Amino acid sequence: MFIAVICLLTGSFFSGMGLQKIFSNQNTRKEYAKSELEWKQELAEGEDGAIVRDLRNQELVTNMKYVSLERQIYFDHSDAPGEARIANGIKNKFSCTVRIVRDATGEVIYESGLIDPGYYIEEIHLNGGLKQGFYPCTAVWSYYTKDEEYAGETALKVVVIIKSANKKSKEK
Repeated sequence: MFIAVICLLTGSFFSGMGLQKIFSNQNTRKEYAKSELEWKQELAEGEDGAIVRDLRNQELVTNMKYVSLERQIYFDHSDAPGEARIANGIKNKFSCTVRIVRDATGEVIYESGLIDPGYYIEEIHLNGGLKQGFYPCTAVWSYYTKDEEYAGETALKVVVIIKSANKKSKEK
């Protein structure tokens, strides 16, 4: 009798988890069907995951052609502005944000606000006080639809170069 009760409870538990997963998937499909993103609509229609991943990657690669920034960003010192020339081209169908992350530490040293297509940021200021030197970094572009729905991200390598230790060294 005890074993029958345990089996019944275990079966009920796993049945409940299965039902919860089914309802969760239905909600996700409804949400994705309303999406502006073609790959999410395909996923909502039950398309194969590998095909959907390829669609998403193709869309991101296409839009990466329309964004740019300097590959070497120079700063006189860590508190000075640097000319990054971050641009989101007018042909891009996504708005985007840019994060510059130090490769050695994972520290975010710059983060932009939302940049709409056709707009750019000429100069940036870094977070934190880097010393004089070369800092290999990764610029991470996050893309968003018109309704600010997250569409994915791409990345490229950049180098941040601090010319002198601080502002006072520059004034001497």
